[in-house]
Amino acid sequence: MNDRHGFLVCGEALIDLVPIGTGPEPAMRSVCGGSPYNVAIGLGRLGADTRFLGRLSRDANGRRLAARLAENGVGLDLVTYAAAPSTLAYVFPPEGGGSDVSYAFYLEGSSGAVFQAEDFPATLPASVGLVHFGSFAALLGQSGAMIRAFVQRSGCIVSYDPNIRPTVTPDPVATRPVVAACMAAADIVKLSDADADWLYPGQSLDDVLSGILAMGPSLAAITRGPQGALVATRSVRAAIPGIPTRVADTVGAGDTFMAAFLWDIGRRGLLDRTALAAASDSQLGGITALACQAAALVCARHGAEPPFRAELEQAMRV
Repeated sequence: MNDRHGFLVCGEALIDLVPIGTGPEPAMRSVCGGSPYNVAIGLGRLGADTRFLGRLSRDANGRRLAARLAENGVGLDLVTYAAAPSTLAYVFPPEGGGSDVSYAFYLEGSSGAVFQAEDFPATLPASVGLVHFGSFAALLGQSGAMIRAFVQRSGCIVSYDPNIRPTVTPDPVATRPVVAACMAAADIVKLSDADADWLYPGQSLDDVLSGILAMGPSLAAITRGPQGALVATRSVRAAIPGIPTRVADTVGAGDTFMAAFLWDIGRRGLLDRTALAAASDSQLGGITALACQAAALVCARHGAEPPFRAELEQAMRV
């Protein structure tokens, strides 16, 4: 039995400013967010042994972010606290009949953009079996380089989600090799179809999966919104349909998918490179279907509110 069953999530935490109502000057609601942060919350709500590694501000928003992690069972022993103010992101509703929100980030001088070498522990708790990283913290300058070096020396299974934000990394040509370095450091890669189109325009999703696996990961998945997800290893490839749901918004859907995907991989005893590479089509199909169900549940709610374990298990029984 593998005792390294726990999860460590590394990356940014921030405050999302979300418009309430419509009109030229809508009121704004502030909510806790950030892709890695949401993944940690999702894992915690599923009952996983989870820690967050990141830099939080000592301001009131930083205290909110820390409190929400703790309330959802996420360990804070690897969190660093900084004097810099909390990172902010304005969330804009979909335009032109689309379903995807857009973001404007306020990063410079903020806590989410100032990782330091001392933020990364020399050793990890013995229970940690998987390190997850992603989003813009892994792509920005020296902070990104330190995160990539940390996950590579962790000795754990590593998962990665690029979670591309074009307003932060506007140049695909410059961003692509950095994303490739992150993928090469990972065993599991998940991205959205929008990420795939931005990074690899003109390529089919099947070709994108093949390209990711050629970089070294054992398992790759591409989410496709209401159409579900594609999942692949070097020997198995499957398309899993989406779960019909009433969509309130799509904020946090990809992060919730990632959390449930990783949780079920751990629950099935696949936090091992040999077992992961040898996962069967039925195992991968089951894992991906559960992750799609989790994403459907969060889409039916306003904001990034991942399901708790009992909610997800009940939905899977229906």
